[in-house]
Amino acid sequence: MKQLIIYCACALLIFNSCDNSQNQLDNIISSIQPPFSGDFHNDTIFTIDPSQINHLTAANGSNFTIPANALVDKNGVLIKGNVDVKFVQFHSLDDIISSGIPMKYDTLGSSFTFQSAGMFELKANQNGEVVSLAKNKSIDMNLASDIGDIPMNFYQINEKSGEWSYLAPSAPVVNNTKFDKKTIPLKPEKSSDDSFILDINFELSDYDELNGFDAVVWEYTGSHDSLDPRKNKKVMNNKWTSFDLVPTNEKAYEYYLTLKNANASFTTQVKAILEGANFDLAMTNFKQAKVAYAKKQDFNQKPYVREVAISGFGLYNYDYIHQMEDPIEMIADFDFGDKNHLKEKSMVVVIYEKENVVINFPYSDWKKFNFDRKADPKILAILPDNEVAVCKENISKVYNKSNHKFKMEELSTKITDKDDLIEIIADI
Repeated sequence: MKQLIIYCACALLIFNSCDNSQNQLDNIISSIQPPFSGDFHNDTIFTIDPSQINHLTAANGSNFTIPANALVDKNGVLIKGNVDVKFVQFHSLDDIISSGIPMKYDTLGSSFTFQSAGMFELKANQNGEVVSLAKNKSIDMNLASDIGDIPMNFYQINEKSGEWSYLAPSAPVVNNTKFDKKTIPLKPEKSSDDSFILDINFELSDYDELNGFDAVVWEYTGSHDSLDPRKNKKVMNNKWTSFDLVPTNEKAYEYYLTLKNANASFTTQVKAILEGANFDLAMTNFKQAKVAYAKKQDFNQKPYVREVAISGFGLYNYDYIHQMEDPIEMIADFDFGDKNHLKEKSMVVVIYEKENVVINFPYSDWKKFNFDRKADPKILAILPDNEVAVCKENISKVYNKSNHKFKMEELSTKITDKDDLIEIIADI
């Protein structure tokens, strides 16, 4: 999943890294152990002329600027000649799981889990030799992000120890002008009991997303009097001959509905009421669209950009501490059937999809297994040799237990890339 881009370009908050040794990283990092073999990373390799200002942009909207004459070798001597800059991003659940990056943060004697708004690794080398950022130089980073409404602190990891260091409070967040919200699949929702219903029949075959639905009626969802059919007498006093739907892109199956005839028109805001088989079909379509979107995530523009300046190469994270709303702790065991002999080499992963949170439980931590009953946890186990098992039992039935053995279903297909992992998470 690597991209190679050749650059020779001619163009906040600034702080110093708490660990200058991060500018001289060894090739082998002991604390970061990816659980799968293979290439799962969203890598972009830029080849630059370091004597020039380099403005570098990734496909998803992330971009950064390396100033001219800012790169030095291990002796502090200014670099001449082309340099390869590796930019790796970690945004999604599959990114976090497959990266092996520790997501725990220890502070004030307690251990917490991060909820990430995006991580990135930025490193440089010339002919295989590590390149560093010169003193008093900084790189302006604009990291694409899926989260914009939550304040996130900024951290850097010591890649040998796996310890995160707090660097700065939440940095500025701006909208990405290239982001198109129409590309994001929206989850269907059932209608409220007190909704105002419009029983309007018209041909739906012209609208691909409504194909297959039977006998659709509409719920009024507008909030302005000009859109409310109850406050516009012409709606009932006219015979409408044509209808047009334009998605609002705010809710699934919500539209601006325009009714027309030769003499008048009226526009209102409605949402298709989906029940029974219609709702089941809508959820199936949503899950398929969500998986397809996730598989293109490395190249989709993201809605936000987080601005910061860094004073050295390394691995950084925009995070805040994840808080469980209703935690449960238990002594857990996991049944892998004929693979039970691999228990001690397995990692159990609790996934909170909505919060974009991953919590790892190695075998040694199963006696203090925990999860949040209000966050719809999913449980996955990573076994040696890229094998995976998933828990498909109803987790809500064990909420009141102090210990439980989870029945795990081993999947026949091994994980070969991020697409495999995306499909598995979606299917749990």
